[in-house]
Amino acid sequence: MRYLRSHSGPPVARVRAARMTPWIAALASLACADATGPGEDLCPAVAGRGATRVTLSLAAGEMCVLPAGGVQVVEIGAGNAAARYLLVVQSALRRPGATTGLRLDAQARGAVAARVPPLAAPARALPVDAFGLEGDGLGLEGASRAELTFRTNARRAVRGARPLRPRRAAAPDPGMARANAAPAAPTPPSVGDTVIFSNAVHPNLDVDCDGIHDVTAVVRAVGSNFAVVEDLDGAGAVLGGHYESVLGSLERSVFPVLSAYFGEPADIDGNGVVWVLFTPVVNRTTPRDGDTRILGFFNPADLADPESCPASNGGEILYLLAADPNGRFSKPVPAKFATTGAIGVAAHELAHLISAERRTVLASGTFAHLEEIWLSEALAHSAEMIVGMSRAFLRPGRNYGFEELFAHSGTFETYHFPNLRRSAFYLLGPHRTPALGNADGRDPDGISSLAMRGFGWLFLRWLADQYAPASGGRLGGPQEEAIFHDLAGGGVARTRGVENVERVVSAHGGPGTWDDLLAAWALAPVADDLPGAPPSTQVKTLHLRDVFAALHRELDGRAPFAHAFPLQAMEIPLADGTDARIDFELAASTGYYFQLESEGPHPEIRLKLTTQAGLAVPSSEAVRIVVLRTR
Repeated sequence: MRYLRSHSGPPVARVRAARMTPWIAALASLACADATGPGEDLCPAVAGRGATRVTLSLAAGEMCVLPAGGVQVVEIGAGNAAARYLLVVQSALRRPGATTGLRLDAQARGAVAARVPPLAAPARALPVDAFGLEGDGLGLEGASRAELTFRTNARRAVRGARPLRPRRAAAPDPGMARANAAPAAPTPPSVGDTVIFSNAVHPNLDVDCDGIHDVTAVVRAVGSNFAVVEDLDGAGAVLGGHYESVLGSLERSVFPVLSAYFGEPADIDGNGVVWVLFTPVVNRTTPRDGDTRILGFFNPADLADPESCPASNGGEILYLLAADPNGRFSKPVPAKFATTGAIGVAAHELAHLISAERRTVLASGTFAHLEEIWLSEALAHSAEMIVGMSRAFLRPGRNYGFEELFAHSGTFETYHFPNLRRSAFYLLGPHRTPALGNADGRDPDGISSLAMRGFGWLFLRWLADQYAPASGGRLGGPQEEAIFHDLAGGGVARTRGVENVERVVSAHGGPGTWDDLLAAWALAPVADDLPGAPPSTQVKTLHLRDVFAALHRELDGRAPFAHAFPLQAMEIPLADGTDARIDFELAASTGYYFQLESEGPHPEIRLKLTTQAGLAVPSSEAVRIVVLRTR
């Protein structure tokens, strides 16, 4: 960045083109082995024999993974005592938006066939008003839709643009000077400097690579890694050192943790800092009558070469909501709300920025190498949790319950509650969650987007807990840091999505294929913290049952915490006369959960899995059955 001296006034740096809501087909008879870790082969005898019919003989705590394209019929033998089984029918498809129509017939030996066709499984769709009546549900959906709109438009804007490339420092040539050229020596900003940024974001969240207007801002606080700047349009609402407080939190809590987990910003503008710009540009993206508000964003256009995207600022910039107590630009924003909410938003957006920079500028990639939406958001939401744990002096792997998390109530409400709420949306209907995005691999919008993000966040937390034992390091240990760091960058080939996860997990001793990894994950959403459940089913950092039960209690059952645990498996009695047929749709990389239970002796139960037309499930659908006996 170069400084331009005016005849009067401070230097002008032109960066161009550069607490919750109050309290709110052989026959085999086998016993499958206990799963002591996600890396072990489960039921290798079944897989090896290619069985299509299996009679299970499991002890409590034992589980079994039955392979895709193999088992069609599972028999649970008769028993003389109480028993409970959890069964997951899981898709390992990796095609975003793909679904598989399936049918599960459950019949007790000797049961008389029903006189009327058995009912299909309820869709379990959530009515929109279930959220609107609570006052914040529609806001959640609106926030997701707005973020979707912005990120889609931002990626579209840079589709044909070239990312900047790191430049060696050199003496400037006055005849070839560029506003965003790297200076001969880094020139950090100073408090009081005036900085001019290009704004490429319309109030309707469209992104224009040709730019809209300039934003003139003044530097309010400067640290080792961040510079806080305030847009002069509406400045003055934040007083008394609050910007310095924001800077202190960013320097102490955000930068050390995210640089360890995701990598350091590249400093492509040579000023030594990430700009943190409080600007009404963000405020204007929220309609006055909207149910939510946009809190901030990172614009990948700022990483583009200004020759191909003139609105690029050619540097690292986080755009945050400006204080606006009188509602001049949109809905009123109290000064305290703007500054206290800035840290979590900055953590989320900085994770996006670092990942994007590593995949484009530093890796000589293109904007087509940006991470797929589902995994990009999962990483950014993980960054929120990581920062929150750091601020509360918590460490991964300690199985924290509600009381331990809420001991730091402000941190819980800012960094943990939103992720728990998203994961609750996912757990309300895992089988219908677009886990990998919509058919185009993009954010699916609305509540489906919240569920997608909830899946991604919870899946990465389980993954890190399983394959990165916590020891040393800044927070979760060097292995955990390496997992997130490797995912964020994509490796030498800048891999994305499922292939990126396969690459990283394989390098850390886990399964090398998506279907094997999903099979290891399959029971975690329902079996975490169940007594006797195998270690591979545990989210070791969180006691999910305790946390969700507390949220259900404290929020009086408000959606999405209507149950003590959001995931309610479909119940099939282990009883005489059981004759059920369940038709259901299974989204790619998700599972449908069943619980089979008896309070005493029970007959043999036969479970047959087919397509909804009654045909054998093709192996191309990558469907597996995972069973765990819990008593």
